[in-house]
Amino acid sequence: MLDKIIGGYLAGKHDTVGVDLVAMNVNDILCTGARPLFFLDYIATGKLNPKIMKDVMKGIVAGCRQAGCALIGGETAEMPDMYKGEDYDLAGFTVGIVESGGIIDGSGIKCDDVLLACHLQACIPTAIRWPAKH
Repeated sequence: MLDKIIGGYLAGKHDTVGVDLVAMNVNDILCTGARPLFFLDYIATGKLNPKIMKDVMKGIVAGCRQAGCALIGGETAEMPDMYKGEDYDLAGFTVGIVESGGIIDGSGIKCDDVLLACHLQACIPTAIRWPAKH
């Protein structure tokens, strides 16, 4: 998520990170056969910038609409000792429901089954080189 937030800063576009936050959470329950019911967010920042937070929230709301789940709450924390200036971080979670007969848990996988996968490119190219830790 951090690379997408940095990309949002570089592009001056913060609504896409909100959509992505919801999508990452919803994808985690869809793969179990569940459908999302609701989502809650958490935003931490050094200093609240109302314009940036409005854009982030627009994205979260759009993500919830796309996923068909309700945004039922969240929390925002100003933490100047943890985050520099208007830097921010996002977290969230979703709760879903699935009928017991519809749970995808891998128990039906057997020898010679075929796994299909798709490679997806990030919406915002990332050109950041992280230093190696020793």
